[in-house]
Amino acid sequence: MADIANTLGSMFSLIIVTVLGYVAARCGFLSADIRPKLSGLIFNITLPCTILASVGEVDASTDAEAITWSLVLAAALFFVMLAGGVLANLVLRTSRAERSLYLWMGVLTNTGFIGFAVLESIFGGPSVFLGSIFIAISNVFLYSLGVAVLRSGGTRGDGAAVNGAPLRRTIDMRGMLRDMVNVPLVASLIAMVVFFARVPIPVPIMQAASMAGGVTSPLAMMLVGLSIADANLGAVLGQPRLWGFTLIRFLAVPLAVYVLLAPVVPSALALGVFVVMLAMPTGSMAGPIAATYGQDGELPAQGTIVSTIASFAIVPALITAMNLG
Repeated sequence: MADIANTLGSMFSLIIVTVLGYVAARCGFLSADIRPKLSGLIFNITLPCTILASVGEVDASTDAEAITWSLVLAAALFFVMLAGGVLANLVLRTSRAERSLYLWMGVLTNTGFIGFAVLESIFGGPSVFLGSIFIAISNVFLYSLGVAVLRSGGTRGDGAAVNGAPLRRTIDMRGMLRDMVNVPLVASLIAMVVFFARVPIPVPIMQAASMAGGVTSPLAMMLVGLSIADANLGAVLGQPRLWGFTLIRFLAVPLAVYVLLAPVVPSALALGVFVVMLAMPTGSMAGPIAATYGQDGELPAQGTIVSTIASFAIVPALITAMNLG
């Protein structure tokens, strides 16, 4: 398990880079109009390079157990996240209109941008490869069952009424498949094929992937700083229900899962990656996607900011608890 001092140091480094992004935004070097392009650069270029480069840091002879358990836990990741959202709804007694939004905030998490940055900082390169396994498998459920949950609470478009008669909700299977098949997912699948089939990759290609992937973490954290700079923090941070949801879904649930699974899962690395993935904050795309499916995107957008700020305290607390356990 990661050393507590190293964990705190790694998280503090990420905070510093986030603050640099915030300062850059305030100084005009970063702006809202550049965010989609930077996000696209990370999502489609540097993050896949990070995933591919991580294969070279995994020792097949010593990490077979971690990979096996990662496959098992990855299949459960989405359902544990969903259960955490259900628990938060019950405890907080959220309104019927907001329940699906809170569930969506609980399953569409920032495992890609912040997740890989945190994993690499705390556990090192091999954990990135294990993290790619989690994302590749959980995305299948996210863009099928997750979208179905979100659509169940739609308030316009799907579910609207015409002449007093409600329309049938239709499932956009083509859209779901399009969302599932993305560049990081393809990179994850390629990385798994390369690893399990022992496919030799030329050194220059691996070095190039490592160089390009090296900018993923700083760019991702600077984007977090940009998001915080663009938000009305006073209004966003003054919502107790969002804080309650964050503490239940992103702290209490991962901690409970660790306590339950620690005696069962022999691979500390796989379990550590699983817990960190569970603790990752709501993703920045939660709001736009919710709006696409007829929901109010403002609540997920606010949840992204609250949970992201809280994650800088939640992740070290979880790692400390795992080390003490």
